[in-house]
Amino acid sequence: MNIKLSTYKVFAIVALFFSSCSDMMNNAIDTDKIEPIEVSYKVSAATGFIEKGANVIPDPNFSTQGVEVVFTNNNTGAIVKGFTDEDCIVTVSLVPGVYSVSVTGTTKYEGSEYYLNGNVSSLSFLRSVSKVEAIASGSGMIIRPAKVSSLCFSEIYYCGVASYYFRDQTYQIYNNGEETVYLDGICFAQLEPNIATATPPTWPDEDGTDNYVYGKMIWQFPGSGTDYPLAPGESVVVVQEARDHTKNNPNSYDNSMADWECNTGNVTRDNASVDNMPYIFYAGYLNTMQWLTSVFGGAFVLYQGDADNLLNKSYYEDPSHLQAPVNESTRYAKIPAGMILDGIELLTNMDAMNMKRIPGFIDAGGTSVGATYCGKSVSRKVIGTRTDGTPIYSDTNNSTYDFQINDHPVIRRDSQKAPSWSKAYNK
Repeated sequence: MNIKLSTYKVFAIVALFFSSCSDMMNNAIDTDKIEPIEVSYKVSAATGFIEKGANVIPDPNFSTQGVEVVFTNNNTGAIVKGFTDEDCIVTVSLVPGVYSVSVTGTTKYEGSEYYLNGNVSSLSFLRSVSKVEAIASGSGMIIRPAKVSSLCFSEIYYCGVASYYFRDQTYQIYNNGEETVYLDGICFAQLEPNIATATPPTWPDEDGTDNYVYGKMIWQFPGSGTDYPLAPGESVVVVQEARDHTKNNPNSYDNSMADWECNTGNVTRDNASVDNMPYIFYAGYLNTMQWLTSVFGGAFVLYQGDADNLLNKSYYEDPSHLQAPVNESTRYAKIPAGMILDGIELLTNMDAMNMKRIPGFIDAGGTSVGATYCGKSVSRKVIGTRTDGTPIYSDTNNSTYDFQINDHPVIRRDSQKAPSWSKAYNK
């Protein structure tokens, strides 16, 4: 009897304990409930030359209306998306906290289309910000526009294959647009530094900020203006050495149907049946054994000068078109960012994003096969198909999102076509 009564008392105490805890938890939730805040945030664009260390002044004539703005909570990973209005302001409801903000979109300006990519990390949003406040403060994100181009790198194989074989490096360039473009005079540049590094070169203040990238080696497609048309869905193949590499290394592949070979003078390695790509600039010592880009991942751009002034070697004999890093003597080619048609950042691995060589408005991200001599390539993701079966590729100027990793390279992947003037046309 006494035991039973004691048991009942214990149950009663336990029930009372849990009831009290439940009330305390409910009260705590009610007390600490976090109310969302309404935040307006301005996105602006800056054009023209940007001086080193100067405040960046937005261009009021360049609209950023309609771009997507993504707010990512640094603590929880929660994502909130919105779009800028006619005043280039995005308004979203956020839980107070610290956020990374990224912008992706396109816009038209003076008859041309531009990519708008940018990101800012660790922004604190702790109170509501009205649209009027956002406009009056003049703060927010200021991004550099990059002109949209039909030409893009569609696939790059750079890492080599076991054991330590790298002569099969291959670069494929594709017309992702809806109109024919001409390769004549377009330049293909490997940038300095050769390998992504946490201690990149320091360029003189006179060059400003993100106004140039710096070429280490530059090749130029031949032609006088209309000799090499590239229709939508067609691609060209540029290689270090054009041959069936499986004869040298069974782990490799055949790129002998290349359109151009990048030969720097080694007659023993030259494939006489494939045209040599002319080079117009190299920094420092020209390696006449082969043109080897880093198997850890280089950075590359496609660009062209003014339409009435196709670049040639004499262009880079002009000292004003060259620049040496601070406290260094080797001079590199100054490539104005406004000339760039496409750029890709290849990293040692995806943890090396802080080592980028290309400004974010040209390539907001980076891509990597993640290892050396693994035989893998990177290629763009297919987001659509034309009526003729050729692919439409993702091209947001962010290679983190645009590219995928492949187990091995493929020449003209995804049913790309060869141009009619290519030796591979009927193969």
